[in-house]
Amino acid sequence: MDRNDELTPVLDARSKRMTKKYLGVEAAAEEWCESQEELGLVTATTPVRFWILLVFSIMSFLHVVLWNTWGPISESVGAAFPGWGSSTVAMTANWGMIMFVVFVGPMCWATQRCGLRSGVVSSAALMAAGTALRCLTRSMPWFTILAQLCAILLGIASTLILAAPPLIAADWFPPGERTTAVAVMMGCSQLGSVGSYLEPLIVRVPGPGVTKEDLQNDIMRLLYIHAGISGVLLLAVIIYFPSKPKVPPSITSSCERLNFIPGVLACVRNKSLLLILGSYAVSVGPALAWVSVLNYSLLPLGIHQDEAMWIAVVSVVCSSLSPVAAGRFNDRFPRQVRTTLICLMLLGALSFYWFLLLSYGVLPVTKWQVYVSVAGGMAFGMASIPLYYELGVDLSYPVPEILVSGLITASDNISSSLFLLVFLIPGIGYEWITYTLVLSCSLPVLLMLMVKVEHNRSDIDRSE
Repeated sequence: MDRNDELTPVLDARSKRMTKKYLGVEAAAEEWCESQEELGLVTATTPVRFWILLVFSIMSFLHVVLWNTWGPISESVGAAFPGWGSSTVAMTANWGMIMFVVFVGPMCWATQRCGLRSGVVSSAALMAAGTALRCLTRSMPWFTILAQLCAILLGIASTLILAAPPLIAADWFPPGERTTAVAVMMGCSQLGSVGSYLEPLIVRVPGPGVTKEDLQNDIMRLLYIHAGISGVLLLAVIIYFPSKPKVPPSITSSCERLNFIPGVLACVRNKSLLLILGSYAVSVGPALAWVSVLNYSLLPLGIHQDEAMWIAVVSVVCSSLSPVAAGRFNDRFPRQVRTTLICLMLLGALSFYWFLLLSYGVLPVTKWQVYVSVAGGMAFGMASIPLYYELGVDLSYPVPEILVSGLITASDNISSSLFLLVFLIPGIGYEWITYTLVLSCSLPVLLMLMVKVEHNRSDIDRSE
């Protein structure tokens, strides 16, 4: 008997049990099993997966550069365009979180229905349109209006860019590469902050001999560069970006997933997934948002945007490499995912507590301590991201990956948005930030301890 023939009844039985467990609907279970009977279990990988990974990683990188345009040059934009303060800068970043929460459901539904290619092309088009709009004028208040409109379009595009990595990994990569592939895409997304924090190399700092017009010219030059790169990326994905390979790379990637509404119901009834959503939102959201306003936490320490640029660059490079290392570790030792997550959260809490002691003068401020504490907190926190995604998808199978990752990302966007909204409170200051960062890494450990870890998808793939 052929190996695939041996596996088919096993997969049918497992799929039926899991569907009953998540939905509690016999009719849905029978429909799921009928679709499994037609399943072909031959698997293979293709080198095209590396092109998909490269293009999407560049897209993730560029999206974060565009989203975080204003924070790294906050002093310059405030001097060039009167009225731009911390609240305006925070709001341009906050639109990304708000739009993600509003549009993540429709985008996940559309991607599941129309395919990955349609979603990627649409997101690239939104990025290109948004960056083109803010190049139209430097006259106030239109400049501010177009910058906010661009932020809204980038926020809509983010629904696919942030939610798609687990779907791409499932459709294009074998089980032993999935978490690593997600980590690479997430790492490149995080690396985008490096690109944005290099903006002071193009935009000068306000000072003697630097006029308002000089600063405006520098900023517009930066926006033209953004628009040009976005246009080239749009052309690349239009030319070639297929939704999935002809031959699936794993058994589960060849299986049909639940439809959108049954998938949502399955997620709502999955207590372990809800705990993961809460843990991820609290541990990752504030740190992600903090990157866009890092300058304001460093100013009380006497560190201005030119030095803050390098602190951010070092921190983001570390937090871009750490997810890849964590993802590769998880691919090698997939049964240790919860233990790894808890260790990463505790190490992140210790790093941010170190920064808290520096901020309140308990420890003397030295640059190396600022570098290490900020970079450590960011690196340990970001290393957990691909592990959260892999664990969430594993627990939720056969819910579509795009839906699970959309919910996970929505959770951190909600907490990030709340974090940035605090900046709108008059006279709030910046002291609260350090306490928030410490607590955000400590409290989620309690939620993670209550998660009942199951490897639904991985167990089926291992049977191959």
